[in-house]
Amino acid sequence: MFEELVGQVEVKRKLAFYASAYATSRTVPFLNFIGARGLGKTNFVRSFSKTLLNSKGQKKPLLEINSSSIKTSGQFFEQIFVDHVQDKEVILFFDECHCLPENLIFALLTILNTEKTHVKEYNHGSNTYTFDFTKINILFATTESDKLFLPFRDRLTTIEFADYSTEELEQIFVKNLPDIQIEKDALALLADTSRGNPRSCVLRAKDVGLYCKNYNVTNFTLDDANKLIYILGILPHGLNRIEWQILNILRQQGHSSLSALAAKTGLSRTAIQKDHELFLIKKNLIHIDGLRMITTNGVKVLNSQIN
Repeated sequence: MFEELVGQVEVKRKLAFYASAYATSRTVPFLNFIGARGLGKTNFVRSFSKTLLNSKGQKKPLLEINSSSIKTSGQFFEQIFVDHVQDKEVILFFDECHCLPENLIFALLTILNTEKTHVKEYNHGSNTYTFDFTKINILFATTESDKLFLPFRDRLTTIEFADYSTEELEQIFVKNLPDIQIEKDALALLADTSRGNPRSCVLRAKDVGLYCKNYNVTNFTLDDANKLIYILGILPHGLNRIEWQILNILRQQGHSSLSALAAKTGLSRTAIQKDHELFLIKKNLIHIDGLRMITTNGVKVLNSQIN
């Protein structure tokens, strides 16, 4: 089960258990897939949903919902539930569920309280909506679980994603480039510049495919990998230009406050913290102890790049 997906052994084991249990109970816990962007949460949801069959033995349709597109609970019930869920066997998937509106979160607190029964009726306005969880399955995913209302989060069963190993990242390249022989050193370089997540690997694999078609390459070597990196302007470890700028600022100044970095880069403090610093810390390129400081490894990375 889930053989088409690379890595996340614990996630696969949990999902296989819930898929097996569904075959006899016809119900699934309200699963919440938690992990950083690009780790493959949506792909795992899609793969898992294929194991949930309806009463006719057919795959249930998966309705993927961008949570930020829902502005009120009324919108959900009137435009989504009535048209796509009511009296149907379906799987609802709320992506980035921390963006759901507060009034819908409070409604879900009641709807998802299924300790005594798998059927819940919820009154909204003058209408009553019935949720039969042998027919309706609800799945969630978020990159920011800390933003979830705690009582709501407690209603959900957490599926946590781990980081991918270098070997797993390499497997993703191989799986996405079945007609191309990739030399070991080239594969290692591709994995190292993929930012450590499957999404980046898949996108980079497409670039490799285009490169091989363009230059009629069937055996992708380290020289090919370096040439592609030069063409695309890929930085060490897959750093983006803002992260590179932050490293240069810290090397020049020795240290910096978050406010000073925000002023020099033109980004908000929140954007620097969430979108850039986390990756720099993960790669041991910067250190934070009140002030931001570049590490010895960060200096080496800057020196390795010829500007």
